[in-house]
Amino acid sequence: METLTIELTYGQALFDAAKERNMTGVISEEYKAVGEVFSDHPSLKKLFIVPTLSAPVKKAVAKTVFEGRISHEMLNFICILIDKGRVGIWDRIEKQYEKLVLESEGVTKGILYTIVPVDPERLSALEEKAGAALGKNVRLENRIDKSIIGGTVIYVDGKLIDASVRMRLENMKQRIKQ
Repeated sequence: METLTIELTYGQALFDAAKERNMTGVISEEYKAVGEVFSDHPSLKKLFIVPTLSAPVKKAVAKTVFEGRISHEMLNFICILIDKGRVGIWDRIEKQYEKLVLESEGVTKGILYTIVPVDPERLSALEEKAGAALGKNVRLENRIDKSIIGGTVIYVDGKLIDASVRMRLENMKQRIKQ
């Protein structure tokens, strides 16, 4: 539970600072870009996590790598994470930050499960339908799930909209048993 509090604390602090400077979108993009650098170069992220290097050395590396490529605010945030030993939870902080950004925009995030990827037009239509059903502005992430056989399953805010072939077969099976 402590980790969630830490993630939320840092995500909220970053969101508040970004919102104050009208930079929530910029910070979102930069956070993703730095995350991609960490993914592409895991040794760099490990360097920021390893306890044998001092924080000033780590911050000097961060400035060498990122200065001029990201905003001063984002670089400052990286340095704070280095000072506090929190670079290891980079991805989880990003999720909290993005959640706060979406909430501030009135958007709820959900997951769309399908057997094959859906095209952007179909995704948009499903977002509108789910949003209308839930009374919210919904943004869906498409994930593949071969077990649903066909159709769609949408999961948003703890609610499940199951229009899968698998569910239809289960329902039919239950009606036959009655």
